[in-house]
Amino acid sequence: MNSYKKYFFPVIFFTVTILFSIIGFNPAEVVIIGPEFHEQEYFIEELDIISENLDIKIQYKAVNDPENYIIENKELDASIALIPNPQGVTNLAERGHLYKLNSLMVEDSLINKIYPEHLTDIVSLNSDIYAGWTRLFPNSLIWYDISKFQEYDDLNFQDFDSLIASTKKIADTGVTPWCANSESSASTGWIQTNWLEDIILSKNGPEVYDRWSQLSIQASNIKIFSSIKIIDDFIFYPNHIHNGPGSIISKEFRNLPQVLLDDRNSCFLSWSGHYFRYYIPDEYAYGEDYGVIKLPKITLDNTVVGIGDAVVLIKDNQIARRVISEILSSNFGEKWSSYPDTEFISANKFFNREIINNELTQYEFDVVHVSLQQDLFRYDASEVMARDVGSNLLWKFFVNFIREGSESIVKLLNELDKEI
Repeated sequence: MNSYKKYFFPVIFFTVTILFSIIGFNPAEVVIIGPEFHEQEYFIEELDIISENLDIKIQYKAVNDPENYIIENKELDASIALIPNPQGVTNLAERGHLYKLNSLMVEDSLINKIYPEHLTDIVSLNSDIYAGWTRLFPNSLIWYDISKFQEYDDLNFQDFDSLIASTKKIADTGVTPWCANSESSASTGWIQTNWLEDIILSKNGPEVYDRWSQLSIQASNIKIFSSIKIIDDFIFYPNHIHNGPGSIISKEFRNLPQVLLDDRNSCFLSWSGHYFRYYIPDEYAYGEDYGVIKLPKITLDNTVVGIGDAVVLIKDNQIARRVISEILSSNFGEKWSSYPDTEFISANKFFNREIINNELTQYEFDVVHVSLQQDLFRYDASEVMARDVGSNLLWKFFVNFIREGSESIVKLLNELDKEI
């Protein structure tokens, strides 16, 4: 017996010591899933900073479709996910895959205090908040070729009507001012939904826009109809669009920056969102070869339609909540923003703009945050409304409208109402 005790207790002591050693030197791990995206390496660097501050491990795992990945995998190793649209957030919440974030504290205040109410409403279900926002991007932009742009002193950006009036005059001289390639395979038409949203918001205001996002207003309603008529005039005015209206649905949208900046083409303006930046060839420089300006107002100034990245909690524990709190804080993105090629636009209203080391990103940040401050920022309606409408029927509407021409608007809108 004495011999047993002699060896038993040292073995137990040694085993416990090893276990504590393992626990002590292997901090908790948090896995985040999300899409593969531009500047992902900078996002991971930000996660490394959080890892060091909290003394935990954080791993980012890129998956093809985060929403379906969560639905299809019952044994998830992840606690947090990035979801690139509010439809995905509410779908996951309805299915019971997400945890509420109502009481989550982030730097400066509660989660529902760092953005306007709209941004929490679109990721809420039954008054419970299921996501916070890390980044936001503006859609409501006009890009231009500087050298061509400077040839036209009479361009008027005071408001949208004045701009279109001045580009029509240019078109009358035989020069096509607008580049509008929008072909995107089965998704063709999504860029025109962006145009429609810009017009609805600036022309009719947030209340009508929100009703459109919720499909509580018919497509044939005069406010929507009159907004589409503005697009009709933009597209079908003679010589207004490079290569004619048909090019909108037949020419690849990713080639748009090259078309705009090619001296052989006369077009020098493009009504495109932040995504335009991704496809600008490396040989062109912002401020030298191309510039950007916020879409001029129709009625209301400082309205902006945009998109962003939502963060959700899929496994509830204090460490994961702490990580989400850090991701949503005003400090997140500071290192990211220090890079000369940064495109990071924090959704947090307390983020320090002066850290941003890129002139174009500073401009986009200002566009977004001036709009946020006035509660005039609205999320891309086609990514808020029912998917079959926003990511299917509306796309088809615009493709058919461009193919069939102005006379088809009433017929196509009535058909759209029946399908909605």
